[in-house]
Amino acid sequence: MRHILIDTDAGVDDTLALIYASRSSDVNVELLTTVSGNVPVKEVTQNVLYLKELLHWDIEVCSGADVPRSRKLVTAPEVHGDDGVGNYRKTHGITFDDWETGDAAPRLVAAAKKFRKNLTIVSLGPMTNIADAVAIDAEAMMGAGRIVQMGGVFSGYGNTGVHSEFNIFVDPEATDFVLNNGIKIDFVPLDLTELLSMPRRLFESLTRSPRHDDAEITRLLRKAVRFYADYHRATDRLDGCFLHDPITVAAAISPHWFQFVGSSIDVETSGAYTSGVTVANLRKRARSGNSRIAVSFDATSFMKDFAMKVFRRKVSAATVRSECLRERFFPSFSGNL
Repeated sequence: MRHILIDTDAGVDDTLALIYASRSSDVNVELLTTVSGNVPVKEVTQNVLYLKELLHWDIEVCSGADVPRSRKLVTAPEVHGDDGVGNYRKTHGITFDDWETGDAAPRLVAAAKKFRKNLTIVSLGPMTNIADAVAIDAEAMMGAGRIVQMGGVFSGYGNTGVHSEFNIFVDPEATDFVLNNGIKIDFVPLDLTELLSMPRRLFESLTRSPRHDDAEITRLLRKAVRFYADYHRATDRLDGCFLHDPITVAAAISPHWFQFVGSSIDVETSGAYTSGVTVANLRKRARSGNSRIAVSFDATSFMKDFAMKVFRRKVSAATVRSECLRERFFPSFSGNL
């Protein structure tokens, strides 16, 4: 049995990812740690504690870094709402008081020492907690089996700035620190995650008439995902949403669905226009590089599994092919020549 630790900045797609992970019986999720990113860590931790309650999930939650390692925090309330779940918690006055900030990094180290190669660390937000853990004990963190990071973009456009992906942009020094201390990372970048979306029409179908024991989770998801989809409709001309974090969880628990290429990766930390850019020379695929990049995956198997576990509904392969698969945006200059 593989052991999973999830570090999250629990916004909307993180919420979907956590539900997905909680219902994946072939892995043990040992610990949830929280970090500032989509929203401040206080809101992130509240979201995770609320999900833990809704899912009847017997798991420890440890909060972590409230700011990046060396810069001001940038959040994304316009994408995820002020509370990270489309303002659902704020609207309903749902709060949890029994938590403290600060012990995520040492708990990451303890888990790495305990489970070693049997541990997969899944990072769904900025890598601040991971970097703090490396600073405590790099050797222990190097001994973990895998670190799977939702982050980076290696071709085309990013989602923060022109060529940066949000998680890396928020704390590029953290990712840079991890890489430069000999820790290999499996990146699941926008290049991959934006090849699949969940259309609004499909989401509405999947959340129609939920099971009684899923009623409150469904109410949360309806509010959160609709908020998230409204943002994408306004900014990406996408009437639906991306599943960045659920795909990353799938890369951790079902790696046989994914193809990775090795590469030596660097992170830009100081560029005026390129801060947070992840740089890999993919013309020369480096088998001995410092990390790997997910470049393709079985989107149909993932989407069918995701829909069944999160929504308790079946999705056909034909639906995935016709409604969910997409091409990423690339500029075309041919019309101007």
